Amino acid sequence: MGHERAFVDVKNLKVTFPRSERPVLKEVSFEVEEGDFTLITGPTGAGKTTLLLTLAGVIPSLIPAKVEGSVRLGNRDPVREGLSSMAGFLGIVFQDPEAQYVMPTVIEEAYFPAENLLLPRDEVARRAERALALVGLSEYRAHKVDTLSTGLKQRLALSTALVLDPEILLLDEPTAHIDMWTAREIYRVLGELKESGKTILVVEHRIELAEGLADKVVYIERDGRASVYSSVDEMIRIHGAERLVSEGIWVPYRYILNPRREIQEDSPAVKQQEEPAVSVENLTVRLGGVKVLDNVTLTIPRGRVAVILGPNGSGKTTLLKVLSGILRDFQGSVRVLGGSPRPDKVAFVAQVPELQFTERTVIEELASSFKARGFRREESLRKAREVLRARGIEHLADRVVYELSQGEKRLISILEMDVLEREVYLLDEPTFGLDLRYSLLVISRVNELAEEGKTVVLVTHDSWALPMLRATIYGLSRGRVVFSGSLSSLLRKRELWPELHFAPPKLLSDQLKLPSSEKTGGAAEGISHG
Repeated sequence: MGHERAFVDVKNLKVTFPRSERPVLKEVSFEVEEGDFTLITGPTGAGKTTLLLTLAGVIPSLIPAKVEGSVRLGNRDPVREGLSSMAGFLGIVFQDPEAQYVMPTVIEEAYFPAENLLLPRDEVARRAERALALVGLSEYRAHKVDTLSTGLKQRLALSTALVLDPEILLLDEPTAHIDMWTAREIYRVLGELKESGKTILVVEHRIELAEGLADKVVYIERDGRASVYSSVDEMIRIHGAERLVSEGIWVPYRYILNPRREIQEDSPAVKQQEEPAVSVENLTVRLGGVKVLDNVTLTIPRGRVAVILGPNGSGKTTLLKVLSGILRDFQGSVRVLGGSPRPDKVAFVAQVPELQFTERTVIEELASSFKARGFRREESLRKAREVLRARGIEHLADRVVYELSQGEKRLISILEMDVLEREVYLLDEPTFGLDLRYSLLVISRVNELAEEGKTVVLVTHDSWALPMLRATIYGLSRGRVVFSGSLSSLLRKRELWPELHFAPPKLLSDQLKLPSSEKTGGAAEGISHG
């Protein structure tokens, strides 16, 4: 290490966006030595992404903001130079993978960064193929990017950063859309990169993934200030686990008192006379010439929760799009509430929140749901403000929806669907980007909807939520249903876990006394089939 000056040096950083009454970040100072791994964490909306974008030079060169203080990476100034000048020296993975790709196919996207550095063609090819292999995308090299699942796009975004072979990697929730099995493998790769001397700064809600690698933890408070710790243990010792949990931080399970939860032995039995809310028979979908769903059959009664599990690219989001009536080009029979699927029959929370938004501000966006129910504009705005006030986020009312943090966008996307009061709710990764506090509120609301007689179909990679839901679980792999049943049944069928990329929550792993390989899902072959 031996630098007179730290490799990453941030002093008294303050970032204020236009039209904002207060700075998002203030008095943020920390240092990172070359080759270190730094974990950045904190509650939803605290400013973690803003910090990473400032380090990358995205702020203020591409996103206008007033930046005060000093930011140095090596002997470079990203605030002055901007992202384009920093390319190659650093690589960044944005929180939203949809905002990162530019080329039509996977292999072209992997080639693109190195081609921009004007590297020899043989070197471009070597780097691209190696990066795709590291993130488990080699078999997708010829696929069109817009046909990939969001999780696969997130892996692709990581590969394009690796192609640059940068000295510094800046990763914003790099596994948020990725199943836990693959996420652990990605962190194994990051560990190897750290060992090779790369300097890595990661924003991460799932602290357990990163704590074994972290040389330093930067904790961003809700008021935009930062505290720096030498480890996750030190952060928890000083702040206290109870306070961190109340702030929404995903503290490791070993710090949670009385964590044992009862596992539902059986999902609710489906009675023959129960009217199905959703009925799917022999559903097949092809996208870009690729069979994404293959002869899927399932029935979900009214008032029940169905959880869809499976690796990235297994067809989970495609299934929800068919049920919502958004995707109509399919073979087979699909019935929702007794008829053909239509968007006005369901409340659909998209995996990428921006795909739902139609209005400029939060209050207008939420009011649009009330207007869809027939309320006049003024009444819709009043009701929208009441909802925001009841959820404790009225301060977001006049913010531009596209300027919110990813977690805040997710909250609004869920709220605007909730107030539609539909009979069927389709939730695609509803806890993505949320801290612990808000994630638990979402899961609680799912249970409430079922108690109210609503039907919920929930796609998730967050296996920690399964013991909290009385649900039927469907496991998808390569577009086919390979499992249906209760959580307890899935826990007994360990031979299916690699195919489903299912990693039991740490809590259940410890209770079941699983071997370490089954706890982590860390086998290299596990990443290659997602």
